[in-house]
Amino acid sequence: MARERPLRFAGAALALVAAGIHLALSVAQLIPGEPTPGLLFAAMGAGYLGCAVGLLLQRLEADVIVLLYALALIGAYAASRGDLPVEAIGLTTKAAEAALAVIVGTLVWRNRRAF
Repeated sequence: MARERPLRFAGAALALVAAGIHLALSVAQLIPGEPTPGLLFAAMGAGYLGCAVGLLLQRLEADVIVLLYALALIGAYAASRGDLPVEAIGLTTKAAEAALAVIVGTLVWRNRRAF
């Protein structure tokens, strides 16, 4: 577990980045042409706060949930781009989420025998 600590802290930091961006978008119209303020983006931000906590719990079940959450939101962004712009804030968020997914995927792979 000690060798996982740096990965878990890095993953938690990335989850906090994603949480911060989603929470900022939930209260301010930062992306022209995309309606982000409101409950949906607040909920996504809260979900990433939960992901940060989940990583620090050091439980495989929590790791799997964090991995699925990050992949789901990456997929949702990709699916929503039909009429909406691809912009820097979205790409920055997806980069943090993708890096989080790689880190958590590594943790799940290392601990897969625990299932």
